[in-house]
Amino acid sequence: MGRDAVDGEEGFSLAEVLVTIVIVGVTFAALLGGLFTSVSVSSLHRKQAAADAVARSAAEWVKDSVANPYVPCATSGTYSFSTFPVPSGFSVSIPAPPAVVVENWNPVGTVPVTAPYSPQFEPSQSGCTDHGLQRITIVVRSSDSQVVETVQVLKRVVS
Repeated sequence: MGRDAVDGEEGFSLAEVLVTIVIVGVTFAALLGGLFTSVSVSSLHRKQAAADAVARSAAEWVKDSVANPYVPCATSGTYSFSTFPVPSGFSVSIPAPPAVVVENWNPVGTVPVTAPYSPQFEPSQSGCTDHGLQRITIVVRSSDSQVVETVQVLKRVVS
């Protein structure tokens, strides 16, 4: 065998091996970055879905005339979530002023009103005129404040 066997050996040079390692490393880093992004987005989407469900449940809770009877000229502290089952990691509130959160319907003219009609709501205040309809804003917030859901409900007096 002699000299021909040594001249015929084939293999990869150091430069080729280093280029291959760099290409594989960059590809792996890109895949890993995409995976982390996917996990983060999935977590955020799960929080948004949960906050939406909590906001809808809280809206039904406020509208419930047994759990929360209608209070004329209500303010942000009138309707309570003290017995509402809030999942861990979320808070539910009717924010305090300066946000306009509980508004009373004050029609211009006489009651009952005829169609077409655009309701006029104004913030509750002392001496307000209450015609039995309120618009209430409810805010659900995740504990890390990444997700904030707001829902408005109409609450009416039940006779």
